[in-house]
Amino acid sequence: MKMILTHKNTHLISFISLTLLLILYIMTLNGFFGPHPIGTTSTSTRPLIVPKGFAFSIWGLIYTGLIAFPIYQFIKKKEAPQWRPLRVWYSINVILNGLWLVCASYDWLWITVIIILMMLFSLIKIDHQIRTMKNEGVEINYWIESFVFSIYFGWVTLATVLNIAAALKFYDWDAWGIPELYWSLIILSITVVIIIKLFRSYHDQAFMTVGIWAFFALALRHWERLPMLAYFSLGIIMIFIILLIFNQIVRSKET
Repeated sequence: MKMILTHKNTHLISFISLTLLLILYIMTLNGFFGPHPIGTTSTSTRPLIVPKGFAFSIWGLIYTGLIAFPIYQFIKKKEAPQWRPLRVWYSINVILNGLWLVCASYDWLWITVIIILMMLFSLIKIDHQIRTMKNEGVEINYWIESFVFSIYFGWVTLATVLNIAAALKFYDWDAWGIPELYWSLIILSITVVIIIKLFRSYHDQAFMTVGIWAFFALALRHWERLPMLAYFSLGIIMIFIILLIFNQIVRSKET
């Protein structure tokens, strides 16, 4: 295994994987696969927990980071061997990302759920590796080698919930007779608990900021028609902001 995870091989794998993602992205964008290119609504239904469309612009920042990461890794002068397994997980993730786009274009929603869960797992492994390296004193460029994975991890955590909810609604699940508004509040509450738990474990401010971004877009979507959901989202935003401030105060005292 150590012979495979060489400096040269892991760089090559990361570039090949990124190239595959970009090819699948462009092909899906141009309708080469299924009838629903990127940026179009793939179903006639839209779960209430899906935020306003502008929230998904975060993918532009994520994709920029995913492109910059292997390039920076390749051109930087010094490298710790701990980056090699991380590049393997990066490669697995971007390939899964491309496959998700293809499956989503065909409305294969349960397959997209499986894929995004695998993406989430790969990001957990990446996040763990980065934290391990930080504890070991490995030099890390925050913006190119850490920040991008923090916001990616945060967004995919939320997107996993959205993906599952979209699949359930697409296949006409009746939520055990619970009205969609209340079912949405239940799902969002569970999501909030997960986000807070992860934040308390990792103290990752970028991760939490993604949650604020998503709930802000959700509040704007429902501001006029479903004020209960909008106010709920604003309440969650306030909780997230308080946690961020409290975390910053604690960290400043520790240093």
